Amino acid sequence: MNAVYTFIIVEDVALQREHLTDLLHSRLDLRLLRAFDNAEDAYLYLSDSGTPDPDLIFLDIEMPEASGFNFLEAIQKLPVSPRVIITTAFAEYAVKGYDYDLSGYLLKPIEEEQLNKAIQKALRSLEQKEDNKPAPKQEAHLLIKIKSKWVKLAYEEILYVEGANVDVRIVTIGGAYTTRDRIKNLQQKLPGNHFMRIHDSFVVNLDHIRSYASNYTFLELRSVPEGGLEKLPVGPKYRDQFRESLAPE
Repeated sequence: MNAVYTFIIVEDVALQREHLTDLLHSRLDLRLLRAFDNAEDAYLYLSDSGTPDPDLIFLDIEMPEASGFNFLEAIQKLPVSPRVIITTAFAEYAVKGYDYDLSGYLLKPIEEEQLNKAIQKALRSLEQKEDNKPAPKQEAHLLIKIKSKWVKLAYEEILYVEGANVDVRIVTIGGAYTTRDRIKNLQQKLPGNHFMRIHDSFVVNLDHIRSYASNYTFLELRSVPEGGLEKLPVGPKYRDQFRESLAPE
């Protein structure tokens, strides 16, 4: 499904607001949030944390009480970062417009072709900003239920996971924990770049392997607590993947 971007219009002349709204109505990728006849009400809307932030603002320059440039100065102090397209009947403001990061400067009467060009420029900028967002931070722990409480186990402390019927035993550097679950379910919760299924009954943390057999039939772990297994088998159907994971890059 294609993205739908939201916008507001700040224009004091009713006929101009209606004309711009009509031009934008045909675009399925845009949705109008609000239209304002003055900059003050638009500023109050943007500064209200309870209202949705627009992706685009279509802004008139010549308005009573506060000009479009006053509005631009004011919203720079807000935690919003919409793309702005100026709509004005005055070409002489174009030079001043370079002082701001605008996506378009359109002269009235607004032509649909020029309007769409400015919109496409704004949307490309929004898409680029979305692409450059840092990936969401992944959880660094496994959450398991043991009887009546939940326990957090750091990934880096987990040595291996051992499954047996409906119970799973998680062995860590500090001790072992047993929970009611399937090994397949727990494997899916663990980061695949560090944990690997090596046997029908075992998932191992690759970072804790101390050594392994030259024929890849077993491996040995380091820092195993009392009661844990230092040596784990590698099942036949898992050996090829295990061998490839250990190959130097």
